Amino acid sequence: MLGFSYRSGAQQLWALVIASLAGWERRMDAVSAAAGLSPVSVWALVQLDPDQPISQKELAARLHCNPSTVVDPTDRLEEARLVQRTAGAKDRRVNVLVLTPRGKKLRARLIEQLFEPPAAFKRLPAKERTRFREVMLEAVTSGR
Repeated sequence: MLGFSYRSGAQQLWALVIASLAGWERRMDAVSAAAGLSPVSVWALVQLDPDQPISQKELAARLHCNPSTVVDPTDRLEEARLVQRTAGAKDRRVNVLVLTPRGKKLRARLIEQLFEPPAAFKRLPAKERTRFREVMLEAVTSGR
């Protein structure tokens, strides 16, 4: 990135990661509009496991937000018949979110569209992509 001086290689690396995400918001907006959902609802849908129902509280944890924040997107997903709220198997007082067949199908399509790698990533040699993936995986998971 031109015009910047970096205090460290790590700072420059972080700036490059941010620059690589430049098209993410446009992609999310386009994919969401095509699905007829808000970006927040799309991201909530992507976070749901098609095989393991979760509570709204668990969804909020995955989205790193307050549980009350997921009520509106969850309502919208339910109105669109993409999720269904049902009583939890372990604790019937807790409602869990279950993907409907329609929700599972849309979720799979959204994941395909959202996580399609940018052309620049595809142009990297396979060995470099593998190494980059390994380094990023270590960087993302080492703080947990």
